[in-house]
Formats: sequence, structure tokens, C-alpha cells
Amino acid sequence: MNNKNETVEKSLHISQDVIAQIIINCINEIDGVYSVAPVMKTPRQIWLKQENYGNIRIGLVDDVISVTIGIILECGSKAMAISELIQEKVKSSIQSMLGLMVARVNINVCGVHTASNKA
Repeated sequence: MNNKNETVEKSLHISQDVIAQIIINCINEIDGVYSVAPVMKTPRQIWLKQENYGNIRIGLVDDVISVTIGIILECGSKAMAISELIQEKVKSSIQSMLGLMVARVNINVCGVHTASNKA
């Protein structure tokens, strides 16, 4: 009898857009955050009609993710408390949804939105 071992290589590729959307969904659930800080579209994004998710930077090395997020806070919000909440929520969401380890979540407060800014 011939024993033949067949191995099938499996791989999963996750788009950075998917990770960015998970991050945005987390941020939208947190009170005190106005939005992710905007950034201008690159010529490549304009040409390919790609979505711009704002000031979110994602690094992936050996299935370990590091994230940097620029946010705009609502006026009167406590930056430290909200930043810690974002860090916890983003880390747990990415780990539970994608099964990838999150090494760090950096938060940059890029601005404060006041009521007088509303048009």
C-alpha cells in the first residue's frame, strides 16, 4: 500500500482597507471622537478611485500589526481617556476579527472640533 502525504498550502491576504474600516468602525462607536483626521488623496488613489480612510497608518510584519491613528476630538473631551479606549477597542477588534496580534496602537490627536466649526 502506498502512503502518500498531500499537503496543501493555504494563505489569507487581508487588505489594508479592511483593517482601516475595522478601525473606523471602532472609532465611530466612541463618544468624544469627532473623526479620523483627514489626509489628502494621493495621485494613485485618485487615478484608481480608491477610498481614503484618513490618517491611519498600518504596519504588518510577520502577522503582527502596528497601527497609528490620527484623530480629531470633540471639544471638552479627555484626550488620555479617549486614546486609551481607542487603543483597547482597536486592539481587541482586530485580534478577534482577523486573528492577528496587535503589537501597538499609537494615537495622535491632530485637532479639536468645536461647535463654532459646524456650518
